[in-house]
Amino acid sequence: MGMAYLAALARQAGHEAAGVEGVFLGSPKAVARRVAELAPDVVGTSVRTQERFVGLEMIRQIRRALPEAFIVVGGPHFSQTAEDAMAVATEIDAVVVGEGERTFMELLERLPGREGLDQVNGLVFRNADGQVVRNPPREPMPDISHLPVPAYDLFPISEYVYPMIDREATPIIGVMTSRGCPQSCVFCANSLDRKVRFLDPAVAVDQIEWLGRTFGVTGLGVWDDDFLASNRHATAFCEELLRRNCKVTWWTGARPAKLDAEVLKLMLRAGCKCISFGVETGTDEVLRAAGKNTTTAQIRQAMEVAGRIGFQRVNTFLIIGLPGETTDTIDRTIAFVKSLKPLLGSAWYRETDIGQLPLVYPGTELAVMARAQDRLPKDFSWNRPYLEPKRHLPLVNHRYQTVPHYENPHLPLETICAHLKKHHWGALSRGRRRRFRLASLRRLKVAVGLR
Repeated sequence: MGMAYLAALARQAGHEAAGVEGVFLGSPKAVARRVAELAPDVVGTSVRTQERFVGLEMIRQIRRALPEAFIVVGGPHFSQTAEDAMAVATEIDAVVVGEGERTFMELLERLPGREGLDQVNGLVFRNADGQVVRNPPREPMPDISHLPVPAYDLFPISEYVYPMIDREATPIIGVMTSRGCPQSCVFCANSLDRKVRFLDPAVAVDQIEWLGRTFGVTGLGVWDDDFLASNRHATAFCEELLRRNCKVTWWTGARPAKLDAEVLKLMLRAGCKCISFGVETGTDEVLRAAGKNTTTAQIRQAMEVAGRIGFQRVNTFLIIGLPGETTDTIDRTIAFVKSLKPLLGSAWYRETDIGQLPLVYPGTELAVMARAQDRLPKDFSWNRPYLEPKRHLPLVNHRYQTVPHYENPHLPLETICAHLKKHHWGALSRGRRRRFRLASLRRLKVAVGLR
């Protein structure tokens, strides 16, 4: 979505813009071939941390295909690892740090030459001598309502699907009605932008109506970091949807703290059928250690209200092994999660009562802790090849084995796995039980380099 905003601004300024959705092309070489066919002067891209190595290979392939193009990257991963990324991938010409719209447009104004790049706040760039220069940071935009409609038309809208209800893949497109999150959870990279700014509800609904008219979109993911950061904003947005009789089905996420039942009822009337809550753990001491700024009592109340109001699906995110975790807090969390299910009935949407292991993302408090506790190698680089050393363990999801896993110094990952196997076998999903049964094979594959 960030790339669509940048493309819209570039077109508004008179530039020709094109979009390439690499997810559907299959390989870095395929993406590079498609980009080369377009022959752009400037290439912009962003990757998630768990996909960074594929993304870096894609950048290398693009550079081979387009040796004269200016390659600029952005997004949370590169924002937090700018100098390291440019040291590892010399193909990168610049990194946009943080919110990208104004920085990217000022960069375009100065290209194809490189004069004046040192005047672009929020930019890390390679100068004529090959040195990496970091400019002063850029403050977030105080007003985001003036931004144009993202250039959705450059991307394959019909290919974006999500299991919104009953686990069926539903065509869905993402929108945002706010930016930023005021919280400071130790594990979350989204907490890096704590200044919350709201899109004018009328502007947000203008975008939704345009998506409906242009692409026939009827399913939306509202990707705000916390849709209920402001009850006033959430109310105004829902009222605008109802006033215009927008027939859309949507889902969003919110903190399970101090929820207003009337706002949730209004959300349901306005088409919100699904809501996700970041529960993470079922004990107050781990919630405090993780910086969640919520309590188990508030979580339970949120579930009671959501169940009573009638959302079709309620999802809860869980993490096992956060700072402060012990085998006792694991036991209490599993019991707590089980106690929430009757409150939601058929709306409950989890296959297991046990969360994922905590992942370490750049710029987070967990990253600081991991370094202080020697959980990361001394020469660790976020952009050089890395595999989680304990990826043989059954709780390590192979999709995230390139991301460091946080390990509580008082509760090794092996202890967590052994405790769950002995005391909570029935709470594990079928897939996880299978991974436990194949643990010896997983260990052997890692040992011989097959995993």
